[in-house]
Amino acid sequence: MKNPDQLRHILKTISWRIVGTIDTMIVSYIVTGSLKVGMAIGGFEVFTKMILYYFHERVWYKYISVGRLRVSGLQVTRDSEPINPSTPIPPTSPLPPHIIPQTYTVTHTDRTNRNQHPPKVFWMTGLSGSGKSTIANALQNELFQKGYQVYVLDGDNIRSGLNKDLDFSDTGRMENIRRISEVAKLFADAGFVVITAFISPFKTDRQQAKDIIGTETFCEVYVNAPLEVCEQRDVKGLYKKARAGEIKNFTGIGSAFEKPENPDIVIKTNELSINESVELLTTQLATGS
Repeated sequence: MKNPDQLRHILKTISWRIVGTIDTMIVSYIVTGSLKVGMAIGGFEVFTKMILYYFHERVWYKYISVGRLRVSGLQVTRDSEPINPSTPIPPTSPLPPHIIPQTYTVTHTDRTNRNQHPPKVFWMTGLSGSGKSTIANALQNELFQKGYQVYVLDGDNIRSGLNKDLDFSDTGRMENIRRISEVAKLFADAGFVVITAFISPFKTDRQQAKDIIGTETFCEVYVNAPLEVCEQRDVKGLYKKARAGEIKNFTGIGSAFEKPENPDIVIKTNELSINESVELLTTQLATGS
């Protein structure tokens, strides 16, 4: 049978009702003393129960169930209304009733104690070419040598795998940041120091990342370099292509970058060396502020 839900309902109907019907047949036989009458009563009962129960299940499933998420091919629906696959579902959306988070014996505290350092998410935001990936690499090397559990989540790497289905529209950028926030949260729960290197141009998205990851763990790092400096570096030749119209919605050229208002750390890469930038971050990690 192609529809697994329909098969489930049929099997459920038979298994739940057959035992009760056998009981009815036995009681009927004891009362009447006739096996034929007992079987007739039992047969009538099982037939009516199966029909009514199956009808009830199918009607409820199709027309009455509220808040259920269903996937059919590439179409996602909630309450029979289509949802655009590129539209992010808010993280505050209630879970479907069949999703029940599991609790495991090894806790976040256990992992933190074994790692001998608290988790932290350094959320580095800034223009392309500002130095995010360079600093992330240097910081990871420094912490790894000191025995930290550390991992870098880089924008291009994530878009080459997990988020390769997303475009660079505002909606695509929002979903990109939401997904990586959830990934960073998992790494932090495992006790890691996480270093993210994403442009993350919108304030609301960075606030959402902070809400998902948690205020105590989240550290917003503004890797600040003037646009003209970033264009002079232009390691990947992206600004040149954006100016020529070859790249649409490029941050700083065709799409806005909303500067952080109250970042935890500001690193001016046109003034500080890589080592000085790393020292700022490791000091913040050591103080736990």
